[in-house]
Amino acid sequence: MTAKKFFFGLLGLSLVGVALLFFIQQEKERDGHWPWPLNGRVINQSPFKVKVWDDQNGFYTIAAGERSSNRKDVDHAQEPTSQRWCKIGARTLIVNPDGSFANCPCYALGAGRACIRF
Repeated sequence: MTAKKFFFGLLGLSLVGVALLFFIQQEKERDGHWPWPLNGRVINQSPFKVKVWDDQNGFYTIAAGERSSNRKDVDHAQEPTSQRWCKIGARTLIVNPDGSFANCPCYALGAGRACIRF
């Protein structure tokens, strides 16, 4: 591969990346929500239902052993064991079989609230 082909290939990939970023940002500005795959998701591996919240659909639950839909953006989830609210962001949250969260990035004082930072 010549340096010229490498350069133009890298330039082409960069342009595709910028176009994709622009498309995603436009989608967010249109309705105020990040589109899939940048939305929050929940995989519930516990026997408990998990209460979740998003600013578009409000409160709803993810049944035991189920996962959230790609069509809904989960913003916060309530840990079944402690009742604490986890702010998910653009991540996938795993609910352990005992009802605790495996990978909560940060906890909030309630649904729709910002993370608590100490």
